[in-house]
Amino acid sequence: MSDILCEWLNREVMLSRPVDPNTLPKEFSTGYLIGELLHKYELQDDFNQFSQSRVANAKLNNFSRLEPTLQLLGVQFDQNVAQSIMTEQPGAATKLLYQMYIALEKKKKAGLTGVAMETMRPAAPAKLKYIESTLYRERLKNLTPRQTDLRLQQVSEHFEMKSKNMEAKITRVHIVEQQKVQKLQEEQRVQDLEKQRMERRRQNEIMARIQAAIIQIPKPPPNRTLKAIEARKILKKKKEAEDMHKEIKKFEKVMRKGSPAPSRSQVSDSNIQESLKTLDLDSAAQDISEQTTTELLNTYSEDEYIRKIQKRLEEDTFAQEQREKRRRKMLMEQLIAHEAQEEAYREEQLINRLMRQSQQERRIAVQLMHVRHEKEVLWQNRIFREKQYEERRLKEFQEALDREAALAKQEKIDYEEQILKEKELHRKIAAERVEARYKKHYSICREVINQIIDLSAKTGEYRLLTNNQIPIKLMRDWKEFFFNGKPLYEQALIEPLPTEPTAEQLVELDKMKLLDEKDYDEYKSMTGEWHPPKENSGNKPPRNNNILGYVVRRLMAIVYPPKAEPPPPVFPSFRIKGCILGKLFSGKTTCAKFLEEGCNIQILSIDTLVEETIKTFHENEIKIETNLIPQEAEVSVKQNELSIYAQLGAASEKFLKKGKNIPDELLVNIMVEAVKQTPQKRGWIMDGFPMTINQAKLLEKALTGCDPDDVQVKDEHSRKPLLVTDPTAPRDPPLPLPAFDFALLLDVSDITVLKRMADSKKSTQDQQEDSDQASDTELKEREKIDLIRHQMQYRIAGFRESWPKLEKWFSVQQNILVKVNAEIEETLLYRRVKEIILEEIFKKQNKREQLEKREAEKKEGTLTPLQPTETLTDKNKEMELISQDKEPAPTKSKVPKELPKKSDSFKDKKRKKDEAAKGKDAANKPGSARGKSSEDLPPSTAVGPPPTKPGSDKWVYIDEPLPKEIPEFLVPYWEMVENNYVNTIKTILRHLRDERHSLIYYLADIRNNFLNYLKRPDHKQEFVSQWQADFNSTADDLWEDEETKAELHQRVTDLRDRLWDICDNRREEAEQERADFMNDGWLPDHTGIVMNHFLSLMQVEVDRFQDTKRLLHDYYRGMEGKIPTEASQEFTRIPLLDIVNVEQSGDQNKSRRIPVIPRRASSPEINTTKPKSKGTQLKSNKDENSSENVAFSFGMDEKFIIDTWQTAVFAISNMVTAEKQSKETEEEKEHQQIEIKERECQKSSQGTGGKAAGKDAKDTKKQPPKSPTKKKGAPSPAPVVEATPVPLTPEELKKQELKHKMRREYFSALELEEEAAKSRLELIKIKAIAFVEELVRKAEETYKDMEKWLGARFLAEMSSVEKLTEVARHHIESSTKIQFEMVLEDTDFFISSEVKVIPDPVPQPHPPPAETSANSALTTSQLSMLHKQFLQLAPKGLIPSKTFIDIFLDLITLNLGTNNLPDIWLRLTVSDLQNLASMLTVHSELIDWRRFLLAASQPWPIPSVIQLLKTLHGFKAVDEAASGFVTHEYYNQVGLWFKGSEDLKIPESPTEPLPFNRLEHLITFFFTLFADDRMDPPQLDYIKMLLYFASHPDAVEGVYRALSIATGTYIHRKKEISSCMSVSNIDKQMNGGPSGEEGELPYYTDEGRISMATLLRVFQHEGSKDEDNNRFNDLQKERSYNKNFIKIFKELGSEDLKPIPITLLLKHPFIQDLIKTCQEYTLPNIKLILQRAEQMQSTDGETTTSKDIKI
Repeated sequence: MSDILCEWLNREVMLSRPVDPNTLPKEFSTGYLIGELLHKYELQDDFNQFSQSRVANAKLNNFSRLEPTLQLLGVQFDQNVAQSIMTEQPGAATKLLYQMYIALEKKKKAGLTGVAMETMRPAAPAKLKYIESTLYRERLKNLTPRQTDLRLQQVSEHFEMKSKNMEAKITRVHIVEQQKVQKLQEEQRVQDLEKQRMERRRQNEIMARIQAAIIQIPKPPPNRTLKAIEARKILKKKKEAEDMHKEIKKFEKVMRKGSPAPSRSQVSDSNIQESLKTLDLDSAAQDISEQTTTELLNTYSEDEYIRKIQKRLEEDTFAQEQREKRRRKMLMEQLIAHEAQEEAYREEQLINRLMRQSQQERRIAVQLMHVRHEKEVLWQNRIFREKQYEERRLKEFQEALDREAALAKQEKIDYEEQILKEKELHRKIAAERVEARYKKHYSICREVINQIIDLSAKTGEYRLLTNNQIPIKLMRDWKEFFFNGKPLYEQALIEPLPTEPTAEQLVELDKMKLLDEKDYDEYKSMTGEWHPPKENSGNKPPRNNNILGYVVRRLMAIVYPPKAEPPPPVFPSFRIKGCILGKLFSGKTTCAKFLEEGCNIQILSIDTLVEETIKTFHENEIKIETNLIPQEAEVSVKQNELSIYAQLGAASEKFLKKGKNIPDELLVNIMVEAVKQTPQKRGWIMDGFPMTINQAKLLEKALTGCDPDDVQVKDEHSRKPLLVTDPTAPRDPPLPLPAFDFALLLDVSDITVLKRMADSKKSTQDQQEDSDQASDTELKEREKIDLIRHQMQYRIAGFRESWPKLEKWFSVQQNILVKVNAEIEETLLYRRVKEIILEEIFKKQNKREQLEKREAEKKEGTLTPLQPTETLTDKNKEMELISQDKEPAPTKSKVPKELPKKSDSFKDKKRKKDEAAKGKDAANKPGSARGKSSEDLPPSTAVGPPPTKPGSDKWVYIDEPLPKEIPEFLVPYWEMVENNYVNTIKTILRHLRDERHSLIYYLADIRNNFLNYLKRPDHKQEFVSQWQADFNSTADDLWEDEETKAELHQRVTDLRDRLWDICDNRREEAEQERADFMNDGWLPDHTGIVMNHFLSLMQVEVDRFQDTKRLLHDYYRGMEGKIPTEASQEFTRIPLLDIVNVEQSGDQNKSRRIPVIPRRASSPEINTTKPKSKGTQLKSNKDENSSENVAFSFGMDEKFIIDTWQTAVFAISNMVTAEKQSKETEEEKEHQQIEIKERECQKSSQGTGGKAAGKDAKDTKKQPPKSPTKKKGAPSPAPVVEATPVPLTPEELKKQELKHKMRREYFSALELEEEAAKSRLELIKIKAIAFVEELVRKAEETYKDMEKWLGARFLAEMSSVEKLTEVARHHIESSTKIQFEMVLEDTDFFISSEVKVIPDPVPQPHPPPAETSANSALTTSQLSMLHKQFLQLAPKGLIPSKTFIDIFLDLITLNLGTNNLPDIWLRLTVSDLQNLASMLTVHSELIDWRRFLLAASQPWPIPSVIQLLKTLHGFKAVDEAASGFVTHEYYNQVGLWFKGSEDLKIPESPTEPLPFNRLEHLITFFFTLFADDRMDPPQLDYIKMLLYFASHPDAVEGVYRALSIATGTYIHRKKEISSCMSVSNIDKQMNGGPSGEEGELPYYTDEGRISMATLLRVFQHEGSKDEDNNRFNDLQKERSYNKNFIKIFKELGSEDLKPIPITLLLKHPFIQDLIKTCQEYTLPNIKLILQRAEQMQSTDGETTTSKDIKI
């Protein structure tokens, strides 16, 4: 049964906490879960007043509230059942739950609610049940003990248990002590016995040895008579002793107290027994000794001798026995004598005691009686005193309990106040934080917006300057400024830069550096502006010179040797490494404990570790103090004996004693030491550490050996070259893996932290109340919680300050951060954390397996055979080098192909010599040394692998030692070359940027100046005004005269000619101005400057090539062991243009460092002071000359750039060729020296013939290859005569091979550098031509625009003159004067104004409009009068119905009301007024007079829901502050859904009045009706007004309209079929037909949410004003609505009363009933009452009106 009930409660009902069959009585003993169960079934409305506490008052409260509900369900429940459940009796809760289960299932099937069940119950049983419930509460209160009694009982039981425990503890201690004493005594006794046993054994052994060594001679037997006498004496004494012993026993039986005789007798008996035991031992020892002696003697005697000895021994034995008997007898006699003495002494003592016994017995008896009486008195006094003490203790204990309860209550109150203060402080801090964040974001957004505005303004400005053609380069520069946060506009001038620049100047310097770096990067990588054009797309960035990169890196490594980095710390590969971070009370420690228990992971808490280190330090210190160490060596021994853990603890304690924080370095060292001590298989997780970014970085450095702050900082010794890179250089080691595998953040809000802190404090208080005594750890934990509570706000603020940096560190830089929402339950949080950690462990294991696989694959790869290297012999290598030297070097430049090559003869001779040597060795000397080397050569038919190209990946670079001076000179030289190259290029590119800006501004200036020049004023208006004045002065009688007209036409013609002459002159002047702009010389000068900048770039590239060639030359000569040659002082210089055109002498040209070429004049000198009569011819000549000059200038400039480029390319090719020729010359000289040495050797070894042959060979070698017949394969007789050369040693062959390899490497480096320089020069040439072409093109476009503007201006002026002429001739022909001024301004002709000479007569105004009452409608004036009267009586808006009727009776009956109401209103009777009042009243006797005036002001267009929502959104748009009020100005601006009548016809007759615009006046009246006059200016609550307008003839539809306005969304009503037609008909009548706004519904039909306040406002719309007359009724109504709405919100899942979906709310039955019964939004139809009154009057004739009533 319990299992079934638990399954029902957990699965179906889903209580707040799970229920188990074992804990069922305990969980339901408080009654809270029973109330929750009933609340789930909507039966327990006051569930919010239930308490989960287990105190008696809480239980009493819960079970008192449960009884009516259970009785309503029909469940048997009384005080006995409640008491049994509260006392957790078995089966009581189960039985009640079973009955509830049956009753609730019946209720569920019936579908009844709690309200329905209450209403269905009869009144009498309900009253009886109420009385029974009252009696039940009283009985249950009597049965339930008070909490104080329970607590007192618990305290008393606690003290009783404590006293029992103490007594048991004392008893156990006493027993343990006795057992210890007995154990010690037993051990001592055992030790004594063992010692005696050992002594006896040793004594027996000694006696045995003595007896065996001594031969005893038997004595003669004693006299038998003496023995008999002694025996009789002994028997006599023994008999006397036995008799005495019997008498003593009898006496002891009589005297059973305190006699010493028995003890002595016992002692004597024991002594006797011991003595007997010793005698037996002695006899046994004697027997053993005898046996040993006999055994010894038997072995050494013969038969007879042995018999004698045996006989002697037997005699000795017998004698010894006799002696022993005598000794025993003597001892017995002494013992008997001693006993006799003792017995006599005891007899004397007994006699004396018996004599004193009779006297003392009487005294003792009296004394005993007296003592007994005193004891009884003392016992009674003690009992009385104990009662007093017990009463006092109970009283003091009760006082202490009351005092503690009061203190606890006060402390609880203080704690709650403290919590509220802390929450308020937290809200304040959060608000300040939000404000600071807002200010920060605002400043950032403001800065970004300002930059966007600057960019837009800059773009617009340059669009005006460049005629909407902004260069791409400028846009890129602006984007660079924008993305880097730099201002676009110039802040300050930096040309005269002072020693201490200002902040604006520093900003400008940063901008300049930024653009310099950007331009240099683009130039270096050939991207952006320096990207090759499409036609030259093959011109890619030059490849890297690997040889030069290797050379530079080697030199820098020699000069700046790299520093050895310390090895990283070694840690075992742990199973998992991580940290758990978060705020206080976020659950870090709890999760860590669970992980430590469940996952076998070591948890490292910094607080615990610090305490352990300090504890270790103290323990080691105590050990050191206990040792005996001299004072001098104490300090050293102490330092040596302290462990690292103890030293860290000592340092931590030192800081803590000073009141300082422990430094981060020390904390990290403690944590690292703990990591070292962690087992490898377990893994570790840090609890709440690191807390700052500094700790994170220090921990990263300590665990990985990599300092994050020093990653980007590089040492000067490890600097890299800027221009080239070395592919063989060791790459930077990859960054080590993070110290952590994961970083887990338990994310909680600050409010949750404060709640958890408060809950922890409450739990500690409850624990303190339950158990007064706590352990030291619990006390420390409480103190820690109290300390944290005071520091909570600072801890939260500190975490918020430090966390953004930590989040960036763990998420961005290390990518290991995992966030977990910690505001869930503890078990769910632990499961989530455990899943994350197990997943990380699995990932780490997979990574480890993958790494192992890779290492295994690498090992397998290393076992595979390497690629075969070059295995050619020295001869093959030499032949390969020679064959490669024959190949021409590839060049891409357009250099003349005929270049002098002096090395051909040397190559031919060497080739012939090698071929001859091969043939000779193969044919003649196969056994010689040369023959052996030739045999090693591979066959000629075999084709080997292609030779390795220098600079490739397989090329092995030459690494010969260099003299120390060479790197020390070349490295600074190369650094200077790099710096000069980079800085010069940046400077040139900066000047090119400036030239581009200057070109834009210059062209814009001349365009603007020319346009302003064209718009200069003239004198044409003066002539026109004079002509018009003369024309209008003509007499009136001469207008029709033909001669006068002809004269006037002639004057017009003269005016036209004069104006045309002015236009021609202005055109000539403008053409002259244009020519001046074209010939001012700015364009040629700046074109020359730009060309010089590009030529300077070419010079920079040539200089770089020359410097690189010099570096390589010196480097390889240094490896050859030669002294570097001195550099030639004359470098190749590219000529520049002479812009100044100053003639200089030849000496000056020679002394110049840079040659200068004079620039020809772009156009011949033109005399600009010619007369104007030749202006047209001059203009055409200038135009022709100018266009030709511009085209000619561009052609010359392009040719000059190409010629200069060819010069630079030819110079580079010549330098490479010259270097190769010089190398070949050096090798030829060396070769000749070797041949001379060989000849000398041959001369010394051979005869004269050999000398002659050598001489002939020498002569043949010196002959140049002039004859074309001598080819490669031509036979020659010279090698036959030639002698074999001296064989070379292996060392010489290696040197020769190294020399050839060095030569190849050097020439390859030069060729790569030549190729790169030529490609860059090609790009510079293309960009220079494009730049100059663009400059010329823009200038030509500007000049053409100027010419176009001039022509258009001239044509416009001529056209305006023609228009003026036409107007003048028209007036001449029409014989009319020109009444208005004729204006001829610039290119426009117009009449200045339209003022008539004779004004028209003013028409008569219409009379003002007057409003007339039509049918039963009230006029606006009547409505205003009623509004004022109602406002004076009830400013709040509600008046009693009786007052309302009295007001209308006064208006109808008195004469004052005749003009204030229409006639049909004056016919209303009292019953009609009562009907009208009942129509206006809703729930009370109060009438909302605003609702009446709104209904009385009809007709006006009744709005639809869409129109109301449109009006609402319009008001909200102008209400920026969201206050809910608008002024009259905004009201008129937004308007309502209707406007004034637009179809009003204005009468034609001026005597008729204008029609009255009733709707416009109604709009004004509605503002007056609903506005609040108490505000200044009056303001309108537009939501309140629209709620009035939401009224509808259908009450339910009106409620839905009101809800739509309150929520701001369209709420559809699910209409019933029966009422569908009527409502639709009403809507059509109100809206005038079907709605045409259905297409706009989706805009307003989004899912809306409604809050508690909005719902109350809708359903208390009119009742909120009841406080004018009855405020208590409204308060009661508001409370009832508020209570019901709170219940509804909680039932729908909004426990904290947050807004809920409106669709969900409308499904609730209470809301549905409320909507159906609500009549507040019914639009009253006053016309029905008026029509009824009119009908009654017409049928009855004379009815009794209200006028006939006498009041």
